[in-house]
Amino acid sequence: MYKAYKSFMKGFTLVEEFAMVIVMAVVTLLTFGNVVSRYLLPTSWSFTEEIVINLFAIMSMIGAAMLASQDGGLVSMALLSSALNDKGKHILNLVDVALGIFFFIIVLVYGIQRTQSSMAVNQLTDVLRMKMWIFYCTALVIGSICFFLHYLEFAFDNIHALIHGEPEEEAN
Repeated sequence: MYKAYKSFMKGFTLVEEFAMVIVMAVVTLLTFGNVVSRYLLPTSWSFTEEIVINLFAIMSMIGAAMLASQDGGLVSMALLSSALNDKGKHILNLVDVALGIFFFIIVLVYGIQRTQSSMAVNQLTDVLRMKMWIFYCTALVIGSICFFLHYLEFAFDNIHALIHGEPEEEAN
């Protein structure tokens, strides 16, 4: 099961990375276009601010989730873990995972509630009149799911290391 999940997460991370490249390219193009528009045309693209801010929120959640799978990428108790042996560090990492999963379950529930309430009142963005639930759903709900999957991967890594010793380093 461990190898299957690691394989799944490798593919999932590639999808995340591809999505982040696309989002970053869109943000860059919109921002550059807005700057050029301000200097060459008599007006700026006011809609770009709305899109860029929401895309940055999405990038922040999913990008942080991607970092969570890397060793030391999670928020952890470094002062405490530096005083522990390897087994103690793995156990502390599992405590970190449990707290992280609990936190992101709360964020997920909040995101779902926020998405549902935004859909119920048909809340729209100010400039483009886009449905706000799309941004709440993407940033909070999908971001929380990404975090959960990466926390789970980190937990499996630590459980595997406790049972079988340190995992072999894979060539990337």
